Amino acid sequence: MNIACDARSLVGPHTGVATWLTQVMGGLARDFQQSITLTASRTITLPDALQVGGVRSLPPTRPTLPGTIWMHTILPGWLTATRPDVFVGSLAVLPRRCPVPTVVMVHDLTPRTHPEHHTLANRFCFNAYIEESLEKADAIVVGSKATEQVVLDHFPFTRSNLVRIGYGVDESFSPPAPDDDGHHIRRKLAGGRPYVLHLGTIEPRKGVADLVAAWEALHSLHSEPPDLVIAGGLGWDTAPIVARIQASRYRDRIHLPGYVDPDSARDLLRHAEVFVIASEVEGFGFPLAEAISCGTPCVASDIPSLRENGDDAALYAPPGHHDALARALHRALQPDVAAELRRRSVLRAPQLRWGPVVAAWNDLLEGLEARG
Repeated sequence: MNIACDARSLVGPHTGVATWLTQVMGGLARDFQQSITLTASRTITLPDALQVGGVRSLPPTRPTLPGTIWMHTILPGWLTATRPDVFVGSLAVLPRRCPVPTVVMVHDLTPRTHPEHHTLANRFCFNAYIEESLEKADAIVVGSKATEQVVLDHFPFTRSNLVRIGYGVDESFSPPAPDDDGHHIRRKLAGGRPYVLHLGTIEPRKGVADLVAAWEALHSLHSEPPDLVIAGGLGWDTAPIVARIQASRYRDRIHLPGYVDPDSARDLLRHAEVFVIASEVEGFGFPLAEAISCGTPCVASDIPSLRENGDDAALYAPPGHHDALARALHRALQPDVAAELRRRSVLRAPQLRWGPVVAAWNDLLEGLEARG
């Protein structure tokens, strides 16, 4: 089968959608010998998992066009000329003219449900085309029950074409080896001290300012609170978040390493005293699943997608309530609670692997091909 995929998430630093695309498309090529063509409006960077036989990427057009213009002008011509068996719209939007069967992957609807958390360009490019794309798609895939419910609430007509296929975690995310005490990563990125960790793009919906406030409040609850590591590249509208960090009375114990490579991210997750994801909204929350797979005690926002993701292997606090988040952090730092969270993570981790996810995608796509 020849599968074409919108690979714009592989432009620039790779975040959650890029992780999903890498693992699903790489798995389809590796495990099921499917032919994958990755298309994008700009030059993309292939991670190791996509550098396998059966995967190719097309060079960007010249001159380079904005992604939305490229999708609706250049991409349809290429699809008409090459006729892949199916096109996967990995960012929930399809070209207006698409001559082949299509699948759209909806990671979330936040440009529609939480427009304040997106740039004007993102809101326009998504909201102008999402309904039309869902109407045209031969199949619509969502990654969680939470996203499925939001899609049905906003677009009830999708019910007959809606399929839920979850997410996973690469098997490299695992507890540290017995001889790995984490000294190297603490020295490299946390001033040599124990730390609480945030990992992910820094932007308004991630709750970073609330995390800083909660970590400050932790100082009145805990005799020796760990430092705070906020790892991730800067997204949009970050000036207020950066200003809040700089204004902290404990600024010298907050570490900002920026975007970290996958190996450093894994090491940070493995050796954090607690991992925290304080987001107001998430489609899935890859870092939470990765932290659980590393056996790290976790605290998460009490929102449906993160509850679904973490199950009982995390503690939860209402988003936007930094006092409740501070109390959850304090609990997770207690040795008996941390040990119990680690025990639960061992049971949860095997349910968070890519193998069944890739197999489900293969079944879906081959079913579409068989239907013609």
